Amino acid sequence: MGADRRFTPTEAADPMRRIVRVSVAMAEDSGTSDEVLSVSAGAQKRTGLDGIAVKSLLGGAVLKGQDPYALLREAGIDPSVYGDAQAAIDGRDLFRLVRQAQVALDDSFFGFFAERFRLALELERTLTYLHCETFGESIRVSIRFTQALSEDIGPQLIEDGAGLKHVCVYHTVDGVDRDIFVWLRFVWIFQWFSWLIGRPLRLRSVWVRAARPVQANGFDRFALFGCPIEYEAPIDALCYDRADLGAPLVRRTMADFEEYNSSIPDWFATPVGRSTWRAQTEHALLELQRSQIWSAPIEAVAERLHSRPRRLRRNLAREGESFQSIRTRLRGELAAAYLLATELPITEVGYRVGFSEPGSFTRNFVEWAGVTPSSYRAGYKSDGARVTAATLLLSDRTAG
Repeated sequence: MGADRRFTPTEAADPMRRIVRVSVAMAEDSGTSDEVLSVSAGAQKRTGLDGIAVKSLLGGAVLKGQDPYALLREAGIDPSVYGDAQAAIDGRDLFRLVRQAQVALDDSFFGFFAERFRLALELERTLTYLHCETFGESIRVSIRFTQALSEDIGPQLIEDGAGLKHVCVYHTVDGVDRDIFVWLRFVWIFQWFSWLIGRPLRLRSVWVRAARPVQANGFDRFALFGCPIEYEAPIDALCYDRADLGAPLVRRTMADFEEYNSSIPDWFATPVGRSTWRAQTEHALLELQRSQIWSAPIEAVAERLHSRPRRLRRNLAREGESFQSIRTRLRGELAAAYLLATELPITEVGYRVGFSEPGSFTRNFVEWAGVTPSSYRAGYKSDGARVTAATLLLSDRTAG
């Protein structure tokens, strides 16, 4: 029996609160509630964000009158971690704790600023950039929206040679740890926009005004970003690679947004999220090809991806792909691998990739590779690197 999904009047009026509620309910339905949501004394983690940092992270909420132990308990975290340098929380714990503090205060920035940034406004901002086409457009729209809402936050984009510098100015209230808030915001930006484009953002560097944070357990908060970190810098900024600005958004609906939040993402892991539509389509087609279904219709693939043919075509087009080209390429790659990694006759290679007529195989291979199968084999059989790659591909595609 699944969790009761009926919403309270407050949740019904506020989609952000519903998202948090559904996150908990989905975890319970998946059978992971004991592991993910229950509070278990003595099960404190030794690596991750330590209890000193957790205390700093909840500093704004405490100033607003919240009980930090109750917030931790509601987030499914052992409250004894609070202030304990020998205990720690992981990336999923962090996500749940931040969500819990946001909901408790109805404030996206959970008490770090004098003025609340209500969750309903956060939802409106989300809707604005979900309607964008590219990462560059979405980050600009998000910044303009934020600039219009608060004088406590001053994001801006600055041209920086081969990249674009996203400078963040935060005027936090007295009595809170501004440095940990900056780090958390950078984690959110990196994770969220990476998920939107379906792969990690290629950051050129991260600049922070703070000194390098040191934890007794050796956890490096900034390792996640995978780029040089400039500590004690004059500004706080993320430096984007210009090539990423045109990256298309592959998740653009509220359903995608709710799915992301409900998944309880690991904010310390390299962001991958759900694969791109191209990757998902390739995976489905390869599964079908292993079952000897070589020309699977788009309807069959869309069904496997819990989508519709029209939506799948549209999503692939946003990534600069087409269903037909992916299907043809996968079949051609396998045929080429057989030609270089085996001594099978060309007719047999054609049979192996689903062609009953040699002439049909040759015509299709020429369309894909630009040369006949025999010319391809003769031209590349002596290329050791190509043969090695072909052997690996053939092993992967025919395994199982």
